[in-house]
Amino acid sequence: MTVARCNGCGKTHAGAPRFCACGGEGFAAIEASGRGAVYSCTTLYAAAERFENDLPFQIAIVELEEGARLTARIAGAAVSIGDRVRLVEERGGVAFFSAA
Repeated sequence: MTVARCNGCGKTHAGAPRFCACGGEGFAAIEASGRGAVYSCTTLYAAAERFENDLPFQIAIVELEEGARLTARIAGAAVSIGDRVRLVEERGGVAFFSAA
């Protein structure tokens, strides 16, 4: 999993930002550890048609060890806020994490 680190302030971002809150526009791609903690989570019981067969499933905001936060699906057992998680796979642009 790759994250972007601002060359100006060092803050990490998930995805490919155009600019940082510090005003920086230069970023370096770094390889993230794939480990983090659950910042927020919920279980979905309704979803877009293409995801209906997966219901119910849990999603979470995961704060990576590098500081970036991203939205991810939880694979396996349910997690709670503060739980340690690890990246299992990326599929179709979606990161899947499980309890560490």
